[in-house]
Amino acid sequence: MATNTVTGNLVCSDGTNIPLKLDTAEGTETSLTTDTAYTVAAQNVGDFAPGKTVIAGLVSCDNGVGYCYILSQGLVAAIIPWSVKGAVTNGGPRLCAPYTLKAGDIVKVMNNTAADREGAMAVYTARGVSRIFHVTPTGGATNELVDLQTGNSIGDTLQGDSIVKWFGTSVDGSKIETQGFFVVDALGNVIGSCSAGSPIVQQPSFQDAYGVNIALNYKAQYLTNA
Repeated sequence: MATNTVTGNLVCSDGTNIPLKLDTAEGTETSLTTDTAYTVAAQNVGDFAPGKTVIAGLVSCDNGVGYCYILSQGLVAAIIPWSVKGAVTNGGPRLCAPYTLKAGDIVKVMNNTAADREGAMAVYTARGVSRIFHVTPTGGATNELVDLQTGNSIGDTLQGDSIVKWFGTSVDGSKIETQGFFVVDALGNVIGSCSAGSPIVQQPSFQDAYGVNIALNYKAQYLTNA
């Protein structure tokens, strides 16, 4: 796998900017630290700016990207919008909600190859919960997106909550035979559809989910033909 330069910038409510940069191997989730060209040393964001409130930000990879988020105490604390360089349409998209950094918080990013088929769905709920669900298809199948941290289904992860914003990314294009990523209930009925755009072509952005209520045994999934 090649090594690429991943870059980013977080914007705080007081006007502070936190530049991010790291050379990282493709296909490996990595902790993205501050850019040493603008900061004294490479630091995790929580140690660089504890107490600062992040309101916007973007992280960009060279060829492909799986996801990006702030990790705090083992969970996704905030989703950082992600992109592929050259496909950026908004250099400072707002987070779904402001997030105040704590000591020990880390920006995590998955830097992928252009051909990597990893699909990811970022969601934000009515209770203020941020989660990422992902899967890598290997052929024609029904592919279930599972929680990044636990490997659990969307029903187990968000039971009793409601998705209000989301976006999805996948390079599969015409291999996808559903209208993006579907959320289905215990009987297999579609209750929500999240678009699944290629981050190589266009920077994804959060969209209204119109209140997708989640219960036990619900799944997030999509069909592929190859």
